[in-house]
Amino acid sequence: MGNSNFQKHPSKALINLYNLRNFQGANPIDAKVLFVGKDPNWAINIEELSIFELVKEYLTDGVKFWKKYNIHHPFLHPKYDGEGKKYHTAISKLNLESNLANKISFIEIVGFPTTGMSSINNKQFNEYLLSQENRKHLIELDKLLNNPEKLIFLFWGILNYLKYLNKKTGLFKKFSNIDKQSMNRTDLNKRGNIYFHKHFSMGISQETLRKISSEIRIELN
Repeated sequence: MGNSNFQKHPSKALINLYNLRNFQGANPIDAKVLFVGKDPNWAINIEELSIFELVKEYLTDGVKFWKKYNIHHPFLHPKYDGEGKKYHTAISKLNLESNLANKISFIEIVGFPTTGMSSINNKQFNEYLLSQENRKHLIELDKLLNNPEKLIFLFWGILNYLKYLNKKTGLFKKFSNIDKQSMNRTDLNKRGNIYFHKHFSMGISQETLRKISSEIRIELN
């Protein structure tokens, strides 16, 4: 069931889970590796799908989930074939073992669940991004992204949002002067402990995936 109307997710169960843990995988405060995305987007009918029990299990304890099922996300389960599968299939090609689960976190710049296509309603997305509801999340995320001890992976397009947030809020100052023109969009671009790469669901190359995996293994082993 598709849904192009971008909105905050109507599922109370999903919202309650995010009120407890507005991240996926390991707690980003404790994790060594952060993958930063745009918004935690779920199918509007996620509660009706057979994998919803797995989703609840995953959002309750992503580390335990990965170790139990040997997949880092429920979208990789054979029962699921919807939006988001391509993204997480690409991440699975990093071939990261489940024993690293407690060191890897997935977090987005919007801290509550959404549904629909944000790309066709950028105005609504920006309103959510700058909303009072999202403010605490952004402050916490800014602290995380300023931690030099973490490896932080950002898809190419998110830099525009971080620059926008800096102009509007003063947060994410370290990203304000990064010049996208100085980077190769199809490669892995390193700026200290920050890495920029092509979006996982937008044809990221095997070579870039190999480089990401190598950087993680060097740091964690």
